[in-house]
Amino acid sequence: MSSIVPLQNDRHGKLKVVQSSDYRRYSKRHLVPIVIQDFFTLAVEFPLVFVKINRSEDFIPVAMMGLREGTNLYCQTAQWQASVAPVSFGNAPFAITRVDEKSDQYMVLVEEDSPLLSEATGEPLFDAAGKRSAYFEGRIESLVKVADQTRNTQELCKRLTEKNLLNTQQVQLQHRPDGMRYNIDGIYTVDETRLNELSDEDYLHLRRMGLLPVIYAHLASLQQLRRLSERQYLADKEAEAKAVETKEAR
Repeated sequence: MSSIVPLQNDRHGKLKVVQSSDYRRYSKRHLVPIVIQDFFTLAVEFPLVFVKINRSEDFIPVAMMGLREGTNLYCQTAQWQASVAPVSFGNAPFAITRVDEKSDQYMVLVEEDSPLLSEATGEPLFDAAGKRSAYFEGRIESLVKVADQTRNTQELCKRLTEKNLLNTQQVQLQHRPDGMRYNIDGIYTVDETRLNELSDEDYLHLRRMGLLPVIYAHLASLQQLRRLSERQYLADKEAEAKAVETKEAR
């Protein structure tokens, strides 16, 4: 199990970070949580939907990266399989948290056993005098931005819930007749009819909050279900072919 601890100069002063686009650490997550900023980049590649958190009434937005639970089609190899990626993918091996709920101060955490860390190669976190390197300062700035985006994302979900705009969907996908039929439950999307029936006051409220572009990016992203269905179909066929080869080799 990963050891995530507060980053300390005396304990982690020699660490360096290896730059990598190997995201296999997400290989078993077919639904990847995203933040508001992601809606405008990921919508060209992934269906972006909402799911409830641990059977609660709270929602989070996620990017669908596979139709089989536990399999991320884009993260099975060291080579990332898309032209865009969630901003949170760039966080590792770090995380950030508030010192306490009421504080504006943050604490940086580090995953000590991450393969992205080394004492031999990579970008140093601290200089010879023990001060944060320019690289590390940049990483902290990015972490804070993601933390702020996470708060904004929670506000988005809260507003969509308040205005009763999220509607549960059961999606059935089958790319070709010879492929598997996938029944996807537990996802929520913005109901366009309810959106269009909002009062002028409620609609303008969403506009003033800057949420309308996010909503429309979400709705546009649903066109990527067809792309995901095709990718899942090809992955299933490849798995079937390998299974036949293995059986014949015995």
